[in-house]
Amino acid sequence: MKVVLFCGGLGTRLRDYSESIPKPLVPVGYRPILWHVMRYYAHFGHKDFILCLGYKADSFRRQDAVASFAGVAPTQSFHLVSVEDGGRVKTIQHVKDVGMRINGGFFVFRKQIFDWMRPGEELVQEPFQRLAAAGKLLAYLHDGFWACMDTFKDKQLLEDLYSHGQVPWEVWKSPAAPPKVDAKR
Repeated sequence: MKVVLFCGGLGTRLRDYSESIPKPLVPVGYRPILWHVMRYYAHFGHKDFILCLGYKADSFRRQDAVASFAGVAPTQSFHLVSVEDGGRVKTIQHVKDVGMRINGGFFVFRKQIFDWMRPGEELVQEPFQRLAAAGKLLAYLHDGFWACMDTFKDKQLLEDLYSHGQVPWEVWKSPAAPPKVDAKR
């Protein structure tokens, strides 16, 4: 199985950090975020990567569903508002109480994904809408650790976790072995 990583965005929300480094190469600790993502997949045996490059590409070296993505619980703290005609608020609920999921940005595709795409379309807009309508799009409900790195504030949060040794994404590091128990006692 090939792992396709989208590395071509402009990273505009991270410009507070750097305008010269593409988002996948922004470091968390002493390694780029891309390294952490690739290492995560490699831990589970997925080591064949396709890096879809775009912006600052020269900075790089190196079920019946057609597509699926990680559906994660939003980490932001905001409220969803349902509004009636005239602006009257019908309901207001904290995003975590609604049970909604967001696209976590991790995808698995079959080769047929290209049959669903047209030039100039945004993947999660038109192609995903067509796939969803045809019942060919799945969301893998992920409840483990997930964090975005879209803004400088997001980067700082990940950097703080890293500097304090709280790196839940480093699943390749085996936890300390539990003490051995002598079953004969």
